[in-house]
Amino acid sequence: GTLCAQSDWDEPFPPHRIADHLYYVGSKGLASYLITTTNGHILINSSFERTVPMIRTNIEALGFKFTDIKILLMSHAHSDHASGHALVKKLTGARVEVTEGDAQVITNGGKGQYLYTNDNAWKPCVVDRVLRDGDTVTRGEAQLTARLTPGHTRGCTTWLMRATDGGKSFNVV
Repeated sequence: GTLCAQSDWDEPFPPHRIADHLYYVGSKGLASYLITTTNGHILINSSFERTVPMIRTNIEALGFKFTDIKILLMSHAHSDHASGHALVKKLTGARVEVTEGDAQVITNGGKGQYLYTNDNAWKPCVVDRVLRDGDTVTRGEAQLTARLTPGHTRGCTTWLMRATDGGKSFNVV
């Protein structure tokens, strides 16, 4: 295929707290972030279908329930960040929210993205909400703002939120 596998994509990495309610739960080479709230959690980036069990293990190692994921987001519609979406949605029932430009790629399992052919498509995933630049995603105490950052993909998204740590408030990107 067009994409060469990175050696650290499947390598486990210790899950850890970045700031209050913001955690790193990805592999050594693929970033996934968990934002916890009193009303369920938000996961950014499902990575590959094959790495979903690693993400689940990392979330549970931090003391959270994988099934408490209520919203699934992503940075962009490439297989190494989003081809696990269908499996995460199936296991958790999470709402999948995707910025326009990438929504059709997720719905079609990678088809329509310049990088992929039908040979390396992934499982299609229903998109529950199509986001536009500046839209907010809110769950419990967490509020994220979607910033359309096209270039890498048509719907590439930078996520902004406030997080506290040690009593101080920070802008997190």
